[in-house]
Amino acid sequence: MKITITTLQGLENVLAQELKDLNLTEIKIGNRAVECEGSWAQVYKCNYLLRTAIRVLIPIREYTILDEKELYDAIASINWDPYIKKNDTIAITAVVFSEYFTNSRYVTYKAKDAIVDQIRDKYGSRPNIDLKNPDTLVHLFIKNDKLVVSLDSSGQSLHLRNYKERFFKAPLNEVLAAGMIQLSGWDKKKTFVDPMCGSGTLVTEAHMAACNIPAGYYIEEFGFERWQEFYPDVFKMVVDNAEAEIHEPTAIIHGSDLNGFAVRDAKKNMQRLPFREKVKLYQRDLFNLPSMSNCHIMMNPPYDSRIEIHNIHDFYNSVGDCLKNFWQGSDAWVFTSRSDAMKSFGLRSTKKFTLDNGGTESKMYKFELYAGSKKAKKQQ
Repeated sequence: MKITITTLQGLENVLAQELKDLNLTEIKIGNRAVECEGSWAQVYKCNYLLRTAIRVLIPIREYTILDEKELYDAIASINWDPYIKKNDTIAITAVVFSEYFTNSRYVTYKAKDAIVDQIRDKYGSRPNIDLKNPDTLVHLFIKNDKLVVSLDSSGQSLHLRNYKERFFKAPLNEVLAAGMIQLSGWDKKKTFVDPMCGSGTLVTEAHMAACNIPAGYYIEEFGFERWQEFYPDVFKMVVDNAEAEIHEPTAIIHGSDLNGFAVRDAKKNMQRLPFREKVKLYQRDLFNLPSMSNCHIMMNPPYDSRIEIHNIHDFYNSVGDCLKNFWQGSDAWVFTSRSDAMKSFGLRSTKKFTLDNGGTESKMYKFELYAGSKKAKKQQ
């Protein structure tokens, strides 16, 4: 069975590696998506275990279309009986990159009409639309003249892990945070530190990875659980096997923030997680933290767009000085959209990734922190 998993731009290779680890086959990397082949058990695993997946789609038909009539006819040609019962609720989403179709909302309306007309003609009643929690979620992808019709097995976006009860300003997307951690190469052994943790997304995702807590551990229901073709015993086996692998972390995880409300929210979000007592959260200023070495530091400093900084260039320069002087022997990863402010950071990055943060292009910089010059470090 063909499966398409969507993700955020820049995380495609990370997702592909996760799929390899789950023994999916025929893996093909695309733009914001990875295609593969797998079984129903692996569809359930993808939803429950993948940390960098947004949606798990099951393609059912592909067409070549040039206008709205051909779109309607294509959708109407599909026999929807195996997927939608007459009393089901439905919703349709669309992603469109085409000169023939410029309005994704109009595309969803035409597709909805085709599905509803077919079921009403057969049974005399039509399925209702439920945009928030439908029984069946149909996904359309149009690129140029190509249409792919899929069933969305996830339901809600998989970044909604459901552990967040509260969040402070500008929280990171959970999938983005998990992908950043994997890109950074953290070994789940070295001490993990986020000295600007906000409401704790990086810290929580690090803890879940270190404990092998499934990404979907707190998701109450997946879309596939409402399908006519659903195998509850298989899904239960997937869940039971995954939960049997949860274990106490070996790494120490620290999170801190200057804002007490942010730390309060981070603690609240950790309350239900297994081994939460292993994560240490403090209200502290980065510039007053005790010196530490041999740490894996990750931070998402304020951008000045959603959290105001009086002088962002001076602030970033101070952060760079702090890391250089007090965190020697550690690696630091800094995630920001402010490439201009990073010119004031005062340190030279050794690695860089470009990622999408809510539609804003952002970069993740690696800094190796050591005493003296880079030349002296190499000579050692």
